[in-house]
Amino acid sequence: MDEKKKIGILTFHNAHNYGAVLQAYALKTKLNRMGYKAKILNYQNPYIARLYRKGIHVDFWKRDILPSRWGKVFHEVGENLYGLREWKNQWTAFEKFIGEKLLDGQEKKLTLDDLAKEQCDVYILGSDQIWARELTHGFDPAYFGQFAPGCKKISYAASVPNGSIPEAEQAYFEQALKSLAHISVREEKLARVVEKLTGKEVTTVVDPTLLLERADYEDLLYEEPLVKEKYIFAYFVVEDELLGKCAEKAAAVLGYRLIELHYKKTPKMKSENMIFDAGPREFLTYIRDAEMIFTNSFHGTVFSILFQKKFYSVYKENGRISNLLAFLNLEERHITAEDAMNYADGIDYTHVGDKLCNYRRQSVEYLKKGIEQ
Repeated sequence: MDEKKKIGILTFHNAHNYGAVLQAYALKTKLNRMGYKAKILNYQNPYIARLYRKGIHVDFWKRDILPSRWGKVFHEVGENLYGLREWKNQWTAFEKFIGEKLLDGQEKKLTLDDLAKEQCDVYILGSDQIWARELTHGFDPAYFGQFAPGCKKISYAASVPNGSIPEAEQAYFEQALKSLAHISVREEKLARVVEKLTGKEVTTVVDPTLLLERADYEDLLYEEPLVKEKYIFAYFVVEDELLGKCAEKAAAVLGYRLIELHYKKTPKMKSENMIFDAGPREFLTYIRDAEMIFTNSFHGTVFSILFQKKFYSVYKENGRISNLLAFLNLEERHITAEDAMNYADGIDYTHVGDKLCNYRRQSVEYLKKGIEQ
């Protein structure tokens, strides 16, 4: 029997964000189930690693020593101290998930030079916004495959904010991406730009979380519900007043409890229904058992669909969510006002499942082609 091909994945696996860690988990899991030996390489962009280090986070610049800045600094420290207990619990939950489910116990952090020593048959760059210089504080050569010359590298669902590349950055992309054997991105708009820059065929693929089905996430869930009574679940990837109002109104009309999931606790947030310390397992379990979901998150929307929930995505502008909803003919699940909700309106998940299955199959075919050819 042929030895399994060794696949190394480079992504933002260490970011304490539900979507970031679950997309990494999904890609690794799918590749292993396809018969490969997939491993997430523990390379961490220095800036992103600093954002999620253990401790109170305040960015000090030279101007912080000026009296005019002291008030802002003390306010930021105070807010961090206010939610310190919840933040520690959240940090621990994410680190446990990353260590056990993504890194399989790896502890050594890899440098750019270390990546070549991994001797992978194929390196996969992505998913996530790995090509966004504003997230990595300058282009990170690791995520463009600028290591181990001669080794095969492909991208999977790589992305940048808004699916566009500023003109000043296009020369870098043109040079850096030409070394990739196959390129796939998350947005159709970005695909056309990269094709023009590189002269290569660029494929649009599903986010890795959509490569798996609901049953594939069951091992991550708690057996018992985290909330005993019926509830509306609201997940805030960023704070938004309208999202909160829509969820509150739905809970009041339907007579359900409201559970809100936030990333950071501030002094204004004092409701017993607000959760701040959930890890990835809790996040998925809250979604599984909710009667209805409200979110302004792409991955909140994704998992609402995978778990076949009634949901509303509440936002003004979000190309990623809009593209997903349009593809699945679910545009009516996007609302921008409280009075746009229809509590009795269901979703035909048979139709949604058929479309998703076809798109998933095309993405798996891209992975097979990228790895084998």
